Amino acid sequence: MSGNEIVLAPGSGKPLTRSLLDKNNQPVDFATGTWRADLSIIEYPDVDAPVFAKLSSVSESGSLQWLVLNNDSSVTITPDPEVTSLWDFYKYHYELFVTGPNAQSKTERVDHGPLRLDK
Repeated sequence: MSGNEIVLAPGSGKPLTRSLLDKNNQPVDFATGTWRADLSIIEYPDVDAPVFAKLSSVSESGSLQWLVLNNDSSVTITPDPEVTSLWDFYKYHYELFVTGPNAQSKTERVDHGPLRLDK
């Protein structure tokens, strides 16, 4: 799945769920093995710009632990309203990567597209 826009309202903690497919257009089985997801927010349209924010499904220094992998092949983003209320941009770009079913698996980009704040 790609080219899908994510719209966040600054100061909102409303969860947003995205269904994911692998490179073969099959649902990703997050119930089997050990998986992680990482979503990078990058200035638009410069995809080579430094990462503005990194969201992750694992606790890691420098990442916001806002992602949850669900057994129905989806990821849920639950923003922290205290963090997003300070964000001041209109349109950025995001790339979502998953790694699994084990830590040594190749990381795969499963979604990307525009991300904007709806003020």
